[in-house]
Amino acid sequence: MKILKFNNIIICMSFILMFISCSGEMDAVKNLNNPDTQQVLSVGSDLNAVVGGGYTTWWQANNRDTYAALAVAGDHGTASWGNYGMRSLSWEPRNPILNAASWADANVVEQPWQGNYASISSANDVLGAINNDGIEWIESGVDRTPQVKASAHFLRGLSYGYLGLLFEKGFIVDENTDLSQKLPFVGYQELIAQAITDLDAAIAIANSNDFTITDNFINGIMPTSAELIKISNSFKARFIVQSARNLDETNAIDWNTIKTLAENGITQDFGPTGDNGVIWWSNVFVFSESPNGFGTFGGRLDMRVVNLLDPSQPEFYPATPGDVLDNPEMTTPDARVGDGKDFEFRSNIVFFPDRGQFHFSHYISMRYANDDNFSDGSDSKQLKSFMLEDNRLLLAEAQARLDDLGGAVSTVNESSRVTRGELPPLAGGASKTEIMDAIFYERYVELFNSGCGSGFFDRRRTNQLQVGTFRHFPVPATELQVIQEELYTFGGVTIDPTGVVPHFDITAAPARTDDTNIPTFN
Repeated sequence: MKILKFNNIIICMSFILMFISCSGEMDAVKNLNNPDTQQVLSVGSDLNAVVGGGYTTWWQANNRDTYAALAVAGDHGTASWGNYGMRSLSWEPRNPILNAASWADANVVEQPWQGNYASISSANDVLGAINNDGIEWIESGVDRTPQVKASAHFLRGLSYGYLGLLFEKGFIVDENTDLSQKLPFVGYQELIAQAITDLDAAIAIANSNDFTITDNFINGIMPTSAELIKISNSFKARFIVQSARNLDETNAIDWNTIKTLAENGITQDFGPTGDNGVIWWSNVFVFSESPNGFGTFGGRLDMRVVNLLDPSQPEFYPATPGDVLDNPEMTTPDARVGDGKDFEFRSNIVFFPDRGQFHFSHYISMRYANDDNFSDGSDSKQLKSFMLEDNRLLLAEAQARLDDLGGAVSTVNESSRVTRGELPPLAGGASKTEIMDAIFYERYVELFNSGCGSGFFDRRRTNQLQVGTFRHFPVPATELQVIQEELYTFGGVTIDPTGVVPHFDITAAPARTDDTNIPTFN
């Protein structure tokens, strides 16, 4: 019952809460709008349905509207279209996030906030039923309670992890939280710590029990207890590493821990099987030529990544209006570029020049069409939520940062750099700088159109976001209004060049039309 009250607050049912006095007759609202938790979870089999629904909500929260916004803000993909925050969050110089209920792209921040907390609510309901109400799930004489309990902790860990990756702060609530009291905000570090706690709980249960999760909580994935441990280890590594807000925080990470986690992480790509765009789909189709997405008008590979693939290409599109590239087609030894490959050349530019030529690029992702194992986001292939190469590159980075350069070279040479890019193996005596450059080259090239926010998080933690880019989302305006907190936002090259200073100057700068700005980074 506590959790259902929490839903009314966190999921921003403001149209109801506005009628509640400050003294708060929350029980009356709860009884009118939600069934009693004990009625919903009265028998063990109910646990399964609730946690399964939580996974669906988690997936939708972190793979839809937010995907494109982070891609353009992190200069990983590029597009000027006026939806999913692509235009408003890609202006150069950068503008602040328009954190207001009236913002047309408010779903960019509301969707992951509301969805992750809804998933946490589902996990809390299940854990409360098991831990506090003594509900067990016995099926055909087999006690399946441990596996659903582990699944609930894993779900809650994923949800807190993405909240910590995305938001400056949030709430922590579990099955025992007293929701008659106002919940205090905690910072992103504490959200990540809670994610690790929950993933550790899932690991502990899996270590003590032998089970297979046969219930398709994540479509097409039915992990054994041993596999759940590996998946949890990889997500722990991701959350710790990619939650760093700058290079200082990256350098302060316990890289021995990351090395151990990656060594004991996934051994194959992790992600759901697509269901042809019904429930299990992702906005990766925005940055491809998929007919399920924007087709030939799809977002393209940002010039900063094009420049990695071919350093003779400019890092930014020509800064003079009307200019075109003298030779827009790449010359690169990377086998992932070219007709029938991951990235194909297009002679035409589909974006409007008056929205800024800084959006321009001649390369678009076609991997979904040319790789039988890669999804366009809305087909029936596997969606790459956490690629094996991602885990491998985290291991290589940990080895390099720990000065195990020989180990890092070996790991990089086992990676997609050689197996898919067909690039020369790193020399045994490669320097630390050369190794790190190779690692991040792969992170931006091989991991394109995989985990939501991957490129943005990597630029953030290495001080490579454009000046004025938000480093994390504010609490959504709709939520702040419900709980009567002051509105604020982040970003804007003039008011908040570091992207971390709260303010509420959301006056958008005039749209750029002259392309004279050359970005700088911090």
